[in-house]
Amino acid sequence: MENEFIPYEQALALKELGFNEPCFGLYAPPSKTVFLHHYGLLSAKEQILAPLYQQAFRWFREKYNLRGFIGFRPNVKQFDCHIYDMSLSGKEYTEQRTMEEFNKDPKVGTYEEAELECLKKLISIVKQ
Repeated sequence: MENEFIPYEQALALKELGFNEPCFGLYAPPSKTVFLHHYGLLSAKEQILAPLYQQAFRWFREKYNLRGFIGFRPNVKQFDCHIYDMSLSGKEYTEQRTMEEFNKDPKVGTYEEAELECLKKLISIVKQ
């Protein structure tokens, strides 16, 4: 079940970006292991919350209007991830994002690796 939670490094980055949503798990430094809270949801400023991937992606959609999309490229049998700014119209997005830019997106071997790359990219965009 631990692989349902985002890794420690990304949880720390989300905390720095202001993430403070109720979660079932947390990281208790210096441990990078998720501890589950059996009595309900956690939300605390001092702890590093461990959101599920779906919580993190929802938070980026709701707070920053950014959506991560994971695709599969059958010709190379790899997954890739793309970030969409949901505030842009189709034309604006096309002008901003050329095919060359689209092809630069990370390509990995598994869906789970693509999910993590997508999360890293979302964090990087917001930090900028």
